[in-house]
Amino acid sequence: MALIHAPQPLPPHAPQVHAPAAPPIDLLLVEPQFLLRRTVAAVARDMRLANPREITTIEQAGSLVSLQAFDALFLSLDEEVAALELMSRVRNGHTKCLPKVPIAVMAAACDTPLALRLKHLEVRRLLLRPFKVKGVLDAIAALRPAPAESHRAA
Repeated sequence: MALIHAPQPLPPHAPQVHAPAAPPIDLLLVEPQFLLRRTVAAVARDMRLANPREITTIEQAGSLVSLQAFDALFLSLDEEVAALELMSRVRNGHTKCLPKVPIAVMAAACDTPLALRLKHLEVRRLLLRPFKVKGVLDAIAALRPAPAESHRAA
């Protein structure tokens, strides 16, 4: 009679086998506050999640997405009306980004009408301030496309 043993967990020092990491995405990061913008960008770069293009205003973002496609957008809602208009332009195909490009937003507060508008605009993540670095990492990770998915316009 052979004894069957349950598999034993690997010791903590054993090498772990991971699938190769996906390349970083090209992320448009719009945040007017210098320290917050730099922190989000640094975390994204250090974790190899994204290559962020940092800008401070939605107006700059509008000009940039008219010229260049991005894999994802991470927008501050400090300029709420302008940000919602920009997201509408993106979703309606009036930018170089594909209309289904993943979008995450950062806001100080969110009421029901805003939440419904964000849902209509297919925003993947909403981060309410103050948030933790883990929240930022989760939001950026949620913006990463599946391997066969691409969000760049031709």
